[in-house]
Amino acid sequence: MINLVLAIFMTTTLFVLFKEFKKNKINTSQAITFNYLSAFLISIISINMDISIITNEWFFHAILLGSFFVIMFNIMAKSTQLLGISVSSMASKMSLIIPVIGAIIIHHTSVSIHKTCGLIIAIISIYLTFKKDNIQKKSILAFLLFIGAGILDMWIDLIRILYIDNNSDFNQFISTIFISAFITGLVKNYIKKESINKKDISAGIILGLPNYLSIYFVLLALESLGTIYVFSILNIGVVVLSTLISYFLYKEQLSNTNIIGVLLACISILIIANS
Repeated sequence: MINLVLAIFMTTTLFVLFKEFKKNKINTSQAITFNYLSAFLISIISINMDISIITNEWFFHAILLGSFFVIMFNIMAKSTQLLGISVSSMASKMSLIIPVIGAIIIHHTSVSIHKTCGLIIAIISIYLTFKKDNIQKKSILAFLLFIGAGILDMWIDLIRILYIDNNSDFNQFISTIFISAFITGLVKNYIKKESINKKDISAGIILGLPNYLSIYFVLLALESLGTIYVFSILNIGVVVLSTLISYFLYKEQLSNTNIIGVLLACISILIIANS
């Protein structure tokens, strides 16, 4: 159980750090780039990697996912800084309905009445949580985060099912994604001719630790608690903790409509994960 609690804490920490980056005038794009170098270096401490990984069937997917990770982390950061922690965390975690819908379409998974109700409640909760009168135009960021995070989860889960046999393979897969993301970030910075400074690098190194640990603790929790329990509690925990932090620490205001949306999101997660 302690691993699951730590996974919730580390995932929520990512949203908090993005908020702090804006306050402290950190170049978020630069920090995200070096976050992946930090996460890669931490990840390879406990695994053995060699050139033979390029022959793995998942290798090309890991390279592509690295680029996608950079895009999604930047959207996540921008959404957090403009829309707040609560809305962004909800958008990210409610994306679980996309892998569920994907499983229904691709794998012809049967749809129970409970799961159908959960999906309907999830869609309603997304609308209610995103509904903010003064930032409607910016809500596209939350929508992109929702769609992108869902595609990311579905893609990784598909690779896990098709090509990955054990935790060692999965750790190498994640490490390859990290180094691919770092290289992608460097290329992007070079094309945009952005200067690199020590402050942004330091911020990225700090960000890389909870980024890696959030994945690490989820894997440990999955081994002992099981998929359904872990992801239902993880998603609800991140949404609730992020909402509390955004309200008490950053004074982000939520309307009654938004609060109802968050509560419905938690209910829908429970229904979908346990049906």
